[in-house]
Amino acid sequence: MKVKLKDVISTFIVPQRDKPKVFDGDIPWCRIEDINGKYLYKSNSSQNVSQTTVDAMNLRVYPVNTLLFTCSATIGVTAITKAELCTNQTFIGLVPSSKIDVEYLYYYLSKIGSQLKKAASITTIPYISRSFFENLQIEIPNSIWEQRKISKVLSDLDAKIEVNNKINQELEAMAKTLYDYWFVQFDFPNANGRPYKSSGGKMVYNEVLKRDIPKDWQVEVITKSCDIVDCLHSKKPEQVEESSCFLLQLENIKDNGIVDVTNKYKVSADDYATWTSRIEVEEDDILMTNAGRVAANAQIPKGLKTGIGRNITAIRPKNINPTYLFLSIRGLHVQEQIFSNTDVGSFFKSFNVKSIKKLEIIRPFINIEDEFEKIVRPLRDKRELNQQQNQKLTELRDWLLPMLMNGQVTVSEAKEQLGMVAEAGAAYERDKEAIDSLFDKINYDYEVGVVVLLTRQILDRTYGKKYVHKMLSNIQFLEELPVFKDLAFKENGWGMHSKVLDKTIANQKYVYFEDLGNERSVLNFNFKHIKEVSIWMQKDDYSKDFVLKVENMLKIYQKSLINKDMDRIELFNTVLECMAVLETDDFEAVRRKMGSWKMHEEGYATKEDKFTPYETQLMIDFIKELK
Repeated sequence: MKVKLKDVISTFIVPQRDKPKVFDGDIPWCRIEDINGKYLYKSNSSQNVSQTTVDAMNLRVYPVNTLLFTCSATIGVTAITKAELCTNQTFIGLVPSSKIDVEYLYYYLSKIGSQLKKAASITTIPYISRSFFENLQIEIPNSIWEQRKISKVLSDLDAKIEVNNKINQELEAMAKTLYDYWFVQFDFPNANGRPYKSSGGKMVYNEVLKRDIPKDWQVEVITKSCDIVDCLHSKKPEQVEESSCFLLQLENIKDNGIVDVTNKYKVSADDYATWTSRIEVEEDDILMTNAGRVAANAQIPKGLKTGIGRNITAIRPKNINPTYLFLSIRGLHVQEQIFSNTDVGSFFKSFNVKSIKKLEIIRPFINIEDEFEKIVRPLRDKRELNQQQNQKLTELRDWLLPMLMNGQVTVSEAKEQLGMVAEAGAAYERDKEAIDSLFDKINYDYEVGVVVLLTRQILDRTYGKKYVHKMLSNIQFLEELPVFKDLAFKENGWGMHSKVLDKTIANQKYVYFEDLGNERSVLNFNFKHIKEVSIWMQKDDYSKDFVLKVENMLKIYQKSLINKDMDRIELFNTVLECMAVLETDDFEAVRRKMGSWKMHEEGYATKEDKFTPYETQLMIDFIKELK
């Protein structure tokens, strides 16, 4: 049935024009830049206003589950609030009544977003008034339960896309961790399988990079191993609606190094022939932007062959492993060169083709480079496959959206499509598990030894192996730890867990398991290695920084709320993880997350069962003070 929005919306909230000048409270002040997905929890710029400011300025506070819609300038950006918050006048807030499901409304307005853009009043900037929204007619099923069934189908698709995105983030982190370990810290496996630099491998000073690199490794200009091909510097060709030919634009090059062709800039066959006269990019080519988002880069996946538009340069590897080259370009040494050689003009920054040709790349021994490629290429392949599947999921969602709303496809028919997607999703998870086996050569023997040693010295305690996982993941959540910021931790029944750390602890290089009887054991430090570990603790900036962060965490463990208690440390770890994943300190959101965290401990089904609401609130407040 057709209804007007004013018949199903309980309140239309139009923010005040004035912007606060003081941000000293805990109520998020959000802008369009803070929206990244369906839900809005907080201000990414940490702009929060106090209740005093709200009262003094008569600001409007959106309740939870308000539908936000940008009604001026950039029309059509939507989000659902998951915390009480304020915004500027870019938005209008639609508070749904019991007659409409907010998720259904979110998808419906997304469907008609382009129509609303056209309907915007054209003044100095586009604008949609409150009265327009009040009288806007929308189509809704008679039953709110049917609305929820429709929104559930679409939400499930979005959830599967988000799962793929998270897997890809982990895959990216794994590849970067390994690259940094081998080619920044230079702890690639030596002839005996031990970390090269940490095991005393010979290092020599390199004048180009102004730092030590392994003996006999080379640093060479990128043109020795790659062809560098610039785009045409002609007028941008006209976009057409129907064509199999398209040119990649800056928006197709994502910050995570993926090429996203969800939106294609289609051109005529003649224009395509002109724009590919220099190069038609193909698998393994690397693209780098020259202006706007300076030096953003991505690698062409298997099966994609197309042209490049303005302000993009192609790098084609010739006698260098392509994934190693890509990670090198995104690595510390090349990024430092890009930063120091970026041209800063009057209006925008640029990094042109001449600058790209001057980049210097570290070249290890070919056997090291080949071995690295064997490990990281499967990670890249999985990321590209997930991205392609996400594009198909997006197409399916966008096709289902109007069909479900118009009744041309039933919910049961849509679920058949989702069933096939779910089977593919299970395959992604199996692949992800298999990827972990690629990291057998990474270990953190020194770090584990330091955690156990300092804990014994400072707390005068010994704990089990779970303690090490919690220590490093707690540090990761509270601070940006150089190595561990890219180490993948996964929720386990007892807390955050890393398979790499599990393997390292099992090595027992500097620690050992002390049997306490009754199938219980604790980790203890093997003091015959005290000299070796003590030397490492003062070895360089990384090791010193690591020691400092562990010491700071141990100080936190001594505070009265935790008091060295393992259950308190577990609660600390649990709440930190919930706040990090949800990106909010909202009590209800944290408790819901704890309610879905399954446990394997006798007497407790979930984290919510183990820890009381009062304990949880105390820990949230404790963490907020720490941050």
